[in-house]
Amino acid sequence: MTAPSAAPMLEVRSLRAAYGKIEALKGVDLDISAGEIVALIGANGAGKSTLMMTIFGKPRARAGSILFDGRDITDVPTHEIARLRIAQSPEGRRIFPRMSVAENLQMGADATDSSEVDRAAGLERVLTLFPRLKERLSQRGGTLSGGEQQMLAIGRALMSRPRLLMLDEPSLGLAPLIARQIFDAIRTLNRQDGLTVLIVEQNANHALRLAHRGYVMVNGLITLSGTGAELLQRPEIRAAYLEGGRRG
Repeated sequence: MTAPSAAPMLEVRSLRAAYGKIEALKGVDLDISAGEIVALIGANGAGKSTLMMTIFGKPRARAGSILFDGRDITDVPTHEIARLRIAQSPEGRRIFPRMSVAENLQMGADATDSSEVDRAAGLERVLTLFPRLKERLSQRGGTLSGGEQQMLAIGRALMSRPRLLMLDEPSLGLAPLIARQIFDAIRTLNRQDGLTVLIVEQNANHALRLAHRGYVMVNGLITLSGTGAELLQRPEIRAAYLEGGRRG
């Protein structure tokens, strides 16, 4: 893996967010350094996806702060956050089913002010990582298999050439072989391109083996953190997420 730098790229401090009267984040602190893969694990409903979405601007934080490269982006609109080269591949893929694979990828590039040279380089990178997409460029996104749609969702995010890539449940519902291909692609992006990654993942074993560091979220709070290897060895993590317990 690429060795992470010392200064945090992303700093989340005392972050709170809610849906109506239901508080989903209750004061979250989290750091990600440039070049890191950071995994966020926890049971369903712990607030993991909400944290990722709040970083990206929806929902808005009710309290606390989000800093990216030292800039406060807590109240910055989502489209401006994307222009800072933060990209998100949300849970459920959310591709454009009536658009072709090529058009879906183009939508990712349109999120930033990329030059034609950057767009071409980004497309080449995506198609190298996911050769199956190259075979299906003219095919409608909605006709792809689940694994191909996940590749497309990640590829669309990569087309903005992000500095920080946020992935929400990238292996959800995928066959083990396809999931392994997705994790291999994330590892390649980190090792070869130095891409910084925040990953929310139901498969805690794979996520913590992939990550430099990890955080455990319970009921809207971070309760544990450490290197991926350290968390894998903790008995409470093994009992909850690795030995037949609930995965989140």
